Amino acid sequence: MEKTLATPDTARSLSPSCSVAAESPAAGFERRTKRRLSQTKASVCVSGEEDEDEEEIKEKIEALQRIIPGGTALGVDALFEETAGYIMSLQCQIKTIKVLTSFLQRLDKQDMKFGG
Repeated sequence: MEKTLATPDTARSLSPSCSVAAESPAAGFERRTKRRLSQTKASVCVSGEEDEDEEEIKEKIEALQRIIPGGTALGVDALFEETAGYIMSLQCQIKTIKVLTSFLQRLDKQDMKFGG
């Protein structure tokens, strides 16, 4: 039995032995993003509130520019790339703080154990 996946550009066939999990995560992300964008465009056209949506997007981009260090000097594409890097940097800092906290807690327990 053969399954057919319909994408916006083409239709692809998968044999039963081919697993969807073998697909790269980036390809799945790209497919979901394209689907969301097409749904967003369709809903904007149907709703007739394009001006309001554009204004809301501009406000959100301006807010993001204020949050990201140096964001006010960046274009939208560069701003999104910088945002991704900034999020990753913050996640690294959180992991580092957790590791250091855990280490210090173990040191405190050892001091208590030996009467320090």
